[in-house]
Amino acid sequence: MKIEFFRQHGARRLRSYNPQPPLLNDGLTLDDEPDDKRDLDYEAPRDDWKPYAVSGVGASCDDWMGRPVRFIDGKDVGRTVASLRSREGYPVPVRLAEIGAVVMKDNSGRLQREFAVVERVVSFQIDLFPWDEIENLAMALRENGFRLLAADPPERNLRHDFERMRRATMNRSNYEMAQLERQAFARDGEAPTIVDGRLKSRAGVFGEKGCPVIGLIKTQQQDYLHPQGWRVFYELQPGQRTPAFRISSKHLDVVSWYLRLDGARGELPNWGVVRVEIPMRFFEDSAGKDWDYANRLSRLLCDFRSRDESYRRAPVTITPIQRAEKSLGAMFTKHQALLGRFYRLAGL
Repeated sequence: MKIEFFRQHGARRLRSYNPQPPLLNDGLTLDDEPDDKRDLDYEAPRDDWKPYAVSGVGASCDDWMGRPVRFIDGKDVGRTVASLRSREGYPVPVRLAEIGAVVMKDNSGRLQREFAVVERVVSFQIDLFPWDEIENLAMALRENGFRLLAADPPERNLRHDFERMRRATMNRSNYEMAQLERQAFARDGEAPTIVDGRLKSRAGVFGEKGCPVIGLIKTQQQDYLHPQGWRVFYELQPGQRTPAFRISSKHLDVVSWYLRLDGARGELPNWGVVRVEIPMRFFEDSAGKDWDYANRLSRLLCDFRSRDESYRRAPVTITPIQRAEKSLGAMFTKHQALLGRFYRLAGL
């Protein structure tokens, strides 16, 4: 069955391509977060920063009461696959993706999948088309196993900027993936949990005060440090961390630090380092602002470090999150098969 909406609005296939710069560059990136504020003197005065060793903390972290037992990961695999023609005559990008979230739980030393959800989604700027047609399209897609997502509408004077609209479709898909992660987390919001990525997008799902939830950030995209902080960052050896600092935002206040998991074999100076986040209210109220907690957690993450040398991101990955990623990936459809199914529905 072909869906007429696509033919009526001049749908065309698009080959895979590298993202292009927007026509009008406003100087901001998708990762800019101007509301974030830093307190670099939180654990140590900024001028006294030095690496802190965590490798000698305790004989083992296996019997630690705060030991994380759940591991959550999300996945968004997709790309811009077609374009439509708006009523103004401008091309409108259409993104096809498969998104999902998974929970792996440590049951007496055995890591098992506890929950998983996967969805197929199509996103574009729906406000550029007649509403009754969009309603019919959403129903037709749903009948064929796809969900329609409304990307944020562009400003009126930017409706000609294809790349800016493409980024909006990707953001919408990523946001929906984060919602699935929130759904996964909410199934047991009191268990000590490690999530892949920042905690900000999960704010409101967990209790900031009583729940030990840890964010593990593998890709460093923002500059939180001062010059001495960056010197310490590059001096870190495996099993060492920076002093902790506070990041405050309108969404969530967190305590954070950088930890080197790997990098003693000549890797790049900035490789093998992750950033750790924990809710500030939990750390100050429930953990009593105990720096031994930060050290034990860091030691545990070092113990969890992936030893799979065939995995490209092993130096910044812990084994439970890697297992979660593989478990979720096994539930995804091969992209070419999903693409072929969509093109048949769209008559392309």
